Amino acid sequence: MLTTENLSEQKVGDIVTENYHAAGIFREHGIDFCCGGGITLKEACEKKNVELQNIEGLLMQLAGSPAATGENYSEWSPAFLIDYIQNTHHKFVRNKTSEIAAYAQKVASVHGERHPWNVTIFHDFVTLSHELLNHLQAEEETVFPLINQIAELHEKGEPVDANLTAALRSELDKMVSDHDGAGNLMAKIRETSNNFTPPEDACMTYQILYKNLAGFEEDLHKHVHLENNILFRKAEALLA
Repeated sequence: MLTTENLSEQKVGDIVTENYHAAGIFREHGIDFCCGGGITLKEACEKKNVELQNIEGLLMQLAGSPAATGENYSEWSPAFLIDYIQNTHHKFVRNKTSEIAAYAQKVASVHGERHPWNVTIFHDFVTLSHELLNHLQAEEETVFPLINQIAELHEKGEPVDANLTAALRSELDKMVSDHDGAGNLMAKIRETSNNFTPPEDACMTYQILYKNLAGFEEDLHKHVHLENNILFRKAEALLA
């Protein structure tokens, strides 16, 4: 349930962690709650030139309603979160990147001369895809096993080796930096595509591409939020 006390001074990421329905409000107003989730609501509104009282009013409407069943991610164990992220978001990225890239290539090829921004979108999405796939591999092979190993040591009441602690801290910094890069590229694609708005005379493939890009951004935001604002914070707490 969303806490409304001093709402303007709460961090955007924390607000979404309390009730993920707030993500829809932030997304509608262009407020970054994943990579940019570490700033206060007041700062976020000022940054996007959005009326703070308006956003507070919309969030207040969520105050009486709990997050939907299964969405209390902050209550999940690190191991459960990791399984969910891999089975939901990592799988989504691997399934969709090649499909969207194929649509983007076709639209760039057919419409690139008249609408040259689609060539930029194609190249940016290919870059984003490569970066994300490398990132997923690093998480699955290094970061997630480290988190699980340290969490298991805590559960057993055993000490955590200093080398493990240093390794995880270093990896978390890299992962957050990767998230920032992916978020910036996705924001560029949104801007280049005029907020994923195809021209009125756009063909079906053109429309499908932009719809898929919008869906990909939505999944990426949730994916990064779950890692930056919930999983990685749980991991940092294990290192305290």
